[in-house]
Amino acid sequence: MQPVEVGGQVQQVVETRNDAGDSGIRYWFLDISDPDFLGCHWHYSAHDDRVISERLTSFVAGLPMSW
Repeated sequence: MQPVEVGGQVQQVVETRNDAGDSGIRYWFLDISDPDFLGCHWHYSAHDDRVISERLTSFVAGLPMSW
């Protein structure tokens, strides 16, 4: 099974919500340039999980949250 590209549709949804005044929704692009895809059946490997989690953590840390 090949990965499905849905980024464009997701960006549209985020833009629509932002235009409607919902500033709490964001889009994060999943850069798949470094993952090795050595997990079973196209799942991410432990290496991939680390790469993705570091990138996502950095993104979330940069968000203006005040919980």
